[in-house]
Amino acid sequence: MRTLQTSLCVVFVAIALSFPRHVAQTSDASSDELKPGQVIERVVCKNSPEQTYALYLPSNYSANRRWPLVAAFDPGARGKAPVERFKEAAERYGYIVCGSNNSRNGPLAVSGDAAKAMLGDISSRFAIDEKRVYLTGFSGGARAATAIAVWLKGQVAGVIGCGAGLAQGIEPTPALPFVFYGTVGTEDFNYSEMKQLDRALDSARVTHRIEVFAGGHSWAPVDVCVRAIEWMELQAIKSGLRPRDDSFIDRLFIAARESATAKESASQLYDAYTGYSQVASDFKGVRDVAEFEKKAAQLKDSRAVKQAINKERDQENEELQRMKELFGLRAKLRTQATAAALGEGGAYGGVNSQPEAANDPQTRQTFLSDLKHMLSDLKRKSDAKEASTERAFARRVLNQFTITLFEQSSSLIQRKRYELAASNLAIDAEIMPDNWRVLYNLACAHALAGDKRRAIETLNRAVQKGFGNVSELENNRQLDAIREEAGFKKVIEGLKEKK
Repeated sequence: MRTLQTSLCVVFVAIALSFPRHVAQTSDASSDELKPGQVIERVVCKNSPEQTYALYLPSNYSANRRWPLVAAFDPGARGKAPVERFKEAAERYGYIVCGSNNSRNGPLAVSGDAAKAMLGDISSRFAIDEKRVYLTGFSGGARAATAIAVWLKGQVAGVIGCGAGLAQGIEPTPALPFVFYGTVGTEDFNYSEMKQLDRALDSARVTHRIEVFAGGHSWAPVDVCVRAIEWMELQAIKSGLRPRDDSFIDRLFIAARESATAKESASQLYDAYTGYSQVASDFKGVRDVAEFEKKAAQLKDSRAVKQAINKERDQENEELQRMKELFGLRAKLRTQATAAALGEGGAYGGVNSQPEAANDPQTRQTFLSDLKHMLSDLKRKSDAKEASTERAFARRVLNQFTITLFEQSSSLIQRKRYELAASNLAIDAEIMPDNWRVLYNLACAHALAGDKRRAIETLNRAVQKGFGNVSELENNRQLDAIREEAGFKKVIEGLKEKK
C-alpha cells in the first residue's frame, strides 16, 4: 500500500476535497455545446486544458435532476473505447459516461492526474449524483480504477474491472469501500487471476460478481457492460442509493432464475450452480431466495460440480507451472547482468534465475531448443480454429509470456537501462525470431543505447517480418538517434512505396 500512498496521495486528497462539492453549472456555454445522445470524442477540461476526455450524455439529459456517472480509464489513453462500450447501458439507465484520453498504463500518478481533472470538470459541468459515482477500467486501467476508488473512500459506489482485478497493494477484505463487478474473457491471460479474485472476494464477503465471456484480453462486450450497469443498479436499490423499482427487480430476477434453471435442465450443472449462487447473492433482501440457496448448496455437494471445481483449480495450477517452466528456461539464457536486472521485478523474473549454464554453447542450445519447442506447441494449439479449453489455455499462457517480456523490457527502458533492455530483447528475438513486435522493440532499444548499426539492421528485420507503420517510425522519439541515418530513411521510403 505504500506504493499507492507515495504516488497518489496528493492527487487524491485534492479530488476528495473537491469532487462532491462541485455544483453543476448549466449556464456554461461550452457545456451547452455538448449534445446529449452522441459520443463526443474530446472534451477539454476547463481548469486543465492538457487533459481531455470522451463523453456520452443520455439523450434525455437535463440539469433538473442528478445523474449517476461512470468514469473510465483505458490503458492506452483511448477514452472513446469505453464510452462506446457503455453508451447503450448509459442511454437505457440514465448514466453519464466519460473516458479519459490521458490515463494510461504506467505510473499511477498519471491516471490520478487524469481522474482529478476529468472528475472535477464533469462535476462542474453536469448534475452528478455524487452518491452514485462508478469507476471502470480495462487491464492496467482496471487496477488504476480500484486504486482511485480506494483513495476516494466513500465517494465511489462501485468499480467495474475489465480484464484485471485490484491494484497492487489492495487486498480483498471486508473493508473494501466499493462493490466490484469484474469481467474477463476465457482466453484472457488474466483469467486465472480473476477466478482467484472471485474466491478471495467470496471469502472476504465483499459484494461482487465476476462475469466470464468468450474472448480475449479486452474491454467487456456491450451486452456485458449492460449487465454490469444493471447489477450496479440492483446494488444501489439494495443499499438505498436509488428508489426501489419492483418491475426492474422482477425483470432481472426472472431472467437470472430462468437462466440458471435452463442450465440445470441442460445438465450444465457447474454453470447452474454458479447461476443459482448468483441469484441467491444478488437478490437477497429484495426477493425470497431460500429456494436458490438450497439448490446451490445441493449442486455444490454433487459429484459433477466438485469435479468441475477441481478441474478448474488443476488448470490454474497447470497454467502457473507452464509459466514457471517458460520463464525458467528463458532465465537460463540470460547473462548474469540481465538476470540480475530482471530479478528486480516482474511476476516471474525470479524463477530459476541463475544462468549457471548460459556460457556453455551446447547447454545453452539445449535450453533454447526446449523453449522454442514449448512456444511452438503453444502457438500451434492457440491457432486452432475451434474454441476449446486447450486453445484458451494456450492463448492465455502464450500471451502472458509475451506481455510479461514486453513489460520487463519497457521497465528497463523507462529506467534508462538501455543496454540491458537490448540484451533482454535480443534473447526474446532469438526465442521468437518471427515476431516483428519484439524486433521493433529491440531496434528501439539499440537506438536508445546508441548502437545505430544494430538498430537499423534490426529495424529491417522487423519490416521483413511484418512491421509497416510509417507513422510510428516518424513519430517515435526512441528512434531519434537514427532518424538522420541513410539506412533509416531507406526503411521509411521502402514502406511508403509499398503503400
